[in-house]
Amino acid sequence: MRPVRLHVKLRHAVLAAAVLLVGAVAAAQPVAPVESDTDRAVRDVIETTRDYRQALERVLGFHVKDVERASTLVDQRRELYARGIASLRELETVERALDDARAKLAKTQQEIAQADHALAEALVAAASPPVPPSPASPPLPEPGVAPGVAPIFVRFRGPASWSLTDTPRLDRFFRERFGRALPVSAYGQTPVHDRLRLDHHQALDIAVHPDSPEGAALLSFLRGAGISFIAFRGAMAGAATGAHIHVGAPSPRTAALTPPAARPTP
Repeated sequence: MRPVRLHVKLRHAVLAAAVLLVGAVAAAQPVAPVESDTDRAVRDVIETTRDYRQALERVLGFHVKDVERASTLVDQRRELYARGIASLRELETVERALDDARAKLAKTQQEIAQADHALAEALVAAASPPVPPSPASPPLPEPGVAPGVAPIFVRFRGPASWSLTDTPRLDRFFRERFGRALPVSAYGQTPVHDRLRLDHHQALDIAVHPDSPEGAALLSFLRGAGISFIAFRGAMAGAATGAHIHVGAPSPRTAALTPPAARPTP
């Protein structure tokens, strides 16, 4: 009986040692950090926007080739028209085709710019908790920026309400100051914002650099009027988000806006 008892005790000891060894190994393994809701939202919007932008860039390539072909055809037809071989109607037909090709190219370029701007705004919205507006609220630079260094973006939370119906007031200021229309790149909700599920219904994007004379004047006007804005100086989060001024509240991601499944069409 003693050998049997000894064998049982030995087996129990081996099992206990194995359990301790497994526990020690498990404790030594690094624990993967749990992804927060904010990090998940940021990652999701970056991936979605990057995929959509790549699709737009492929479409852009087709449009560039279309413009090149149409431009060559116009040059050829003009030469034939000058020699009396082609009619004016034939020349006007290819010129209209060139205009259409250029319009499609410009539209896709605008959609790419809107996607870049939307990405920047979504990143700010995802990383910034809502804060009640205050008349004395100063512009908030990007966290972690050293003193004396221009931040990538500046956010101002103003006490005044803003809606797209206030746009004429802003346009009037810009026209009187600079003699041209306000360069609006996105007015309210656009197909790009729908596709990326971003709420941009009461927001306005203006295609000016915050540090330009036009941008500085706009920011001064918005601060004086107490209107919230986010001024972007350049790329952030590894994306070519582009410089622009976003007027209104940030553009949060919303499940209520479902992006269409179809890709951009040439």
